[in-house]
Amino acid sequence: MKKNKIVIPLIISILFIAFISPSTSAGSSGKAGVGVLNVPPQFNEIRLIPQGSFIRAYITCSDYNSWEDILSVSITLEKSGQEIHKFSYKQFSDKTSYEKINAFVEEPDESSLLVTKKCSYEATTNGETVEERCYLYLLMVFYSTSFTSIKILITDRGGSTATSEIDYTSEELARSEYVITFPGPDGPTSVEVSPYLLDLIALILAIVGTYIVAKRTKIIKILKIIYG
Repeated sequence: MKKNKIVIPLIISILFIAFISPSTSAGSSGKAGVGVLNVPPQFNEIRLIPQGSFIRAYITCSDYNSWEDILSVSITLEKSGQEIHKFSYKQFSDKTSYEKINAFVEEPDESSLLVTKKCSYEATTNGETVEERCYLYLLMVFYSTSFTSIKILITDRGGSTATSEIDYTSEELARSEYVITFPGPDGPTSVEVSPYLLDLIALILAIVGTYIVAKRTKIIKILKIIYG
């Protein structure tokens, strides 16, 4: 009798683990999971680089359920608290679909700020650690426009999210390796120039400087000859 009291609970525990655990793992991590309960996605790196007439947004994110558990990543541009543009990367059309679309879209559609041909995505397929196998690298490129803040949102298949908000000033937006800002009576004026033009200006200045030094040296020699 005493033995039965021990055996019966043991059998029930084994059956519970056998039938419940697999369904929990499949339901949490989905088709793409690595066998852990659903955890929120996270940011690993965000870089916003103005370059000429474009702004390049480099986003590295990860999800311990696998990068394939990430549903979408969106960039929202705001001006004085109002949403003005939104760019999104969608790995799947919705959380019920497992067919990858890997699409870059924007709202509103008619804004035409997102340069889809310059956008890209890349995922890690191997790595020494679990985290390294869960990275998703995104590049979103859009035309420069006026905004005061940017919000980046990651959403996974389980509905968990990660958000990052960055405030921007007009001075920060004006920084670019191909933009020259001139002071003026009505405020600074920014002019976009070609990188080749900057190289040409540097070459001309070098030639003019060399000519002036050579000419002055020649004049000094002539004066020494005249005045002994």
